[in-house]
Amino acid sequence: MDSININIAGDLFLGRRIESIAINNPESLFDEKIYGLFNNSDLNIVNLESSLTHAGSEHQITKTGPHLKSTPQTIGVLDFLKVGLVTLANNHIYDYGDKGLSDTLDLCRDHKISTVGAGLTMEEASEIYYKKFEQLTVGIVNIAENEWSNANGSHGGANPLNIIANLRSIQRAKKEADIVILVIHGGIEYFKYPSPRIVDLYRFYAEQGATIIIGHHSHSISGYEIFKGVPIFYGLGNFLFDSTTDFEGWYEGVLLNIQINKRIEVSWSLIPYKQCKGQLKVELFDENNRLEFDNSIKDINEIIADPELLQREFDTFIDTQKKYVLSNFSTSYVLKYNFLRSVIRKLKLEQYFIRRNQLKAILNFSRCESLQDVSLAIIENYIKTK
Repeated sequence: MDSININIAGDLFLGRRIESIAINNPESLFDEKIYGLFNNSDLNIVNLESSLTHAGSEHQITKTGPHLKSTPQTIGVLDFLKVGLVTLANNHIYDYGDKGLSDTLDLCRDHKISTVGAGLTMEEASEIYYKKFEQLTVGIVNIAENEWSNANGSHGGANPLNIIANLRSIQRAKKEADIVILVIHGGIEYFKYPSPRIVDLYRFYAEQGATIIIGHHSHSISGYEIFKGVPIFYGLGNFLFDSTTDFEGWYEGVLLNIQINKRIEVSWSLIPYKQCKGQLKVELFDENNRLEFDNSIKDINEIIADPELLQREFDTFIDTQKKYVLSNFSTSYVLKYNFLRSVIRKLKLEQYFIRRNQLKAILNFSRCESLQDVSLAIIENYIKTK
């Protein structure tokens, strides 16, 4: 074997309108060129963005946002694409608790598909995946930003973003593997750039020994850079994920193809496509769309490389989110119905429900590490008992 060929794709959700197609005609969800890329790879990896389970609503965890799942029969899509590994560290894998996660782990095991990034205990969730090829070993560490699905001392779930624990995993993987790939589920949804904090964090992980760093979750292609010889891909976008959003970035993604030669030298290419745009399928870009993609990714990369420009883009985005975010800390939440709260926002009455002293307290409880320890424990316990 002259070189190792690995494909890594972004978010895959097999529910909603895709579900019946995934069960009855999975091959129709991908054009022939996409299938060819997967068929000719030594290892195919996708981020499975939900459990595959029949678990009912009684298993749903307490959380914000939707509970995602798809029926176990949709695993035929993974079989068709010859997926060898699914990354499970994401914000939906534990939506149906231990039942949904255990069903998914068992199903993947039965179909000879490996998993990484989630487990029924914290220890299982943080396990590193190793793949031995003829001339080298690849280690994969998979983590997710801290939301409702993450594992902790009392239940399973996704492997959390925890800098100390993550660095120990990277160091452990470096002892066993020639190549260490760090896959992170994180970022700001519907924002096509990494935040300044994310750039700083991912670069730090690169300094600690990760060979390649790959991100997804933002539902947008988010650019890349080479930092001290380490390629960092900030967002692959969706792979296959049905939605009716007006955000155009949702309908595009990139397949990352990695090649590793006998001298353990890494090269890569990005293969852009559209997904669920018009048709419910993944289709490679034509020449015109490819040219637009190349120009767009170049612009994003130039902004990532300039801290001032990146901060400016971040500040602009934050301004668009201000009303919504502040409303979540408003006393208008005493009103039960979302409709009433949305009317308050539209009528620009939210200012009368927000107290500056309240926000000052929230800010301090959120940013001070010791206060955060206390406040998170209290809030979590309160939610559990109400």
